[in-house]
Amino acid sequence: MINMNGNSPHGLNGAGTLVLFSVSHHYAPVEIRERLAFDDEQRSALLVDLGEFASEAVSITTCNRTEIYLVVNEPNSRTMDQLSAMIARHGDIEPAELGRASRCVTDEDAARHLFRVASGLDSVILGEPQILGQVRASMIEAHDQGTSGPILERLFQRALATGKRARSRTGISRGAGSISHAAVKLAQDTVGELSDKRAVTVGLGEMGCLVAKNLYANGVGTIQICNRTFERAEEAASEIGGRAIPWSDLEQAVREADIVITATASEEYVLTLEHLTPTNCVDSSPTLVVDISVPRNVDPQVDSLPHVQLFDIDALQAVRTQGMESRELEIPKVEAIIQEELDEFAGWFRGRQLAPMIQDLYSHAYSIQEVELEKALRRLSHLDERDKEVIRAMAHGITQKMLHKPVTRLKATDEPSAHANLISDLFDIESDEQ
Repeated sequence: MINMNGNSPHGLNGAGTLVLFSVSHHYAPVEIRERLAFDDEQRSALLVDLGEFASEAVSITTCNRTEIYLVVNEPNSRTMDQLSAMIARHGDIEPAELGRASRCVTDEDAARHLFRVASGLDSVILGEPQILGQVRASMIEAHDQGTSGPILERLFQRALATGKRARSRTGISRGAGSISHAAVKLAQDTVGELSDKRAVTVGLGEMGCLVAKNLYANGVGTIQICNRTFERAEEAASEIGGRAIPWSDLEQAVREADIVITATASEEYVLTLEHLTPTNCVDSSPTLVVDISVPRNVDPQVDSLPHVQLFDIDALQAVRTQGMESRELEIPKVEAIIQEELDEFAGWFRGRQLAPMIQDLYSHAYSIQEVELEKALRRLSHLDERDKEVIRAMAHGITQKMLHKPVTRLKATDEPSAHANLISDLFDIESDEQ
């Protein structure tokens, strides 16, 4: 266990607790996650406000998680309750509701979780590659905004290194798809052969583009691509032999489609009951709607229509994409890499915590050395300067060798704060960091 707890009232010069506040697909439904899917401006405001409780803060927001990493100086229950209440306020969620849908872990558990996220072990699609870029973007955002600091920047750098090692040295991402791959696989599992099906994709962000390409790669009959910017839809359609449609034609297109997959960044519903309520017998043919957006693009009431089968992003957790079995066999190898990186980070953190105490210990020892050395040299005034230098070197060597093993063992301890306090008491050292 990495003990990152400390008693310093002066911030992170030698102490601090790493805290993770997590709302993810493991325990929070999309109805909750979409309310915490902060855009850049909202996330920026939250990070600034978190400065009330934390010296450092970084937030990761994806379709399956909103996770906030913090360095907190006083992680008592009152502080954590206030932290949860602040996040609830920013997400317009009742604190009790958020409490049921969130998890809060500290220290080694928090660091290990981030390393697992970056390695693709915590993703809906095991080993998916997109998360590594999202972790990097979160770190850069916090750095540019000034809410990160030396501890979280080191943590995120090691997480990125872990994710890269996991992908280059194991097969965890070999053949791994993405949410878009899973959405197309769900469509195949639900409607069967795609070659005679009419598909409509809505949105052309990263996921929307991948959806269109995957539908094409899996031989769907026809693809219509709809985007608010029609020129962008034309570009995408030309790449895969699809047809671009203007936003104004979306309602008619979805009425005639067999498969509709939405992936836009809209904070409002793109498809509602009005879009899919039948107006004639043609419109009432079975329609599969897959909404992989967070916030959701499709009004949940659409599922009440007898001819519509609606799946949201949470349904993809049950989809097993190609190569899943072989990737699962790679998990122990990735876990071993994670443990190596975790040990490296723990060692660095211990050294950071202990640096002020070690410096004070050496200063204390050298101070005693100089006082006693001067006393001795006054009694040995008959010695020439060369002999005095020999005595000075001997005194310095004794001090160095006396402290070497205790300091080495101090750096290796799992409880740096407790040992630092013990050293302070034993040697009667008063430090500005204590």
